[in-house]
Amino acid sequence: MGAKCSHADPAPRHRPCAGGDTVGPVAIKTKELLETLSRRGPHGVDTGDLGFTGTPGTVFVPRDASSPAPLVGFAHDWTKAPRHYVDTLKHLASWGFVVVAPATDTSVRPHHQHYADHLSAAVEDALQATLGRGAVRADARRIGLVGHGLGGGVGALLASQRTDIDAVAMLFPTETVPAAADRAVTIDAPALLLSASGGVHAEDARALHLAWRGPIVHRRMAKAIEPGLVEGAPLLKYVGLADPDHRTQRTVRPLLAGYLLATLAGDDAYAAFADPDAGFKGAVTVTDEMLDEEGDDLVPSTPPLLKLVKGLTGS
Repeated sequence: MGAKCSHADPAPRHRPCAGGDTVGPVAIKTKELLETLSRRGPHGVDTGDLGFTGTPGTVFVPRDASSPAPLVGFAHDWTKAPRHYVDTLKHLASWGFVVVAPATDTSVRPHHQHYADHLSAAVEDALQATLGRGAVRADARRIGLVGHGLGGGVGALLASQRTDIDAVAMLFPTETVPAAADRAVTIDAPALLLSASGGVHAEDARALHLAWRGPIVHRRMAKAIEPGLVEGAPLLKYVGLADPDHRTQRTVRPLLAGYLLATLAGDDAYAAFADPDAGFKGAVTVTDEMLDEEGDDLVPSTPPLLKLVKGLTGS
């Protein structure tokens, strides 16, 4: 597929004022927008097996959406799969996005660059297919990447390799090999970065924030749990591999959908979600200056089991 653009002339990096909730009419507007996007969107969702295109995985297609529809490639966290994010991915699709989620690289020792290649292949597969009930195609001019945990870093790796990525969302990202932060200095696409207050992977988020060349909106969630976006699998939390948290899911979904609607779909009604100066309840906008001031104090102690896990994930 031909590249859409190279983002050769990125907008200046915006350095917002630090802050949390806004006040007055703006606060009322963002509250209403959050409430709207907390609910499913106007489209029903058809779910299909991506495997018929050659890449194992799942595709979520907005029913009766205008075609072509913006495309989102989703990368799961370490040892997870698309089935652990079904409600979140259906939520995005209900707001008009074709979402493709490869079910590759689920082992305890994935090769991170290969994972990025598989995500890219899934995006290409979706672009070539007629989706859903045959009425929707994915738009090659509007491609976004979303990743959770390890998938957040993998999404950054892929964004550094493709010139047609229009938006990137990294949800509680973790380190990759090669380092996503090292690649971020080449990426001009706009990005949403969500991190958790006191999170184990705060330093990984910090490194990506400071290295990202394009405009970035970094919101630190006050009550989010980094692995909480994973759905189901409650037994895994006892060995530190997953901790499903409905509050995290309810908080992340509208912020993510709003950002993609603003940047990828170009819907001005949701422009606040891509504005670092806009405040949202339960989130603080993180600035370069804040990260510089926090320095080493930002990095929490890592539990021994997680140290072992992180040691296994590099490849």
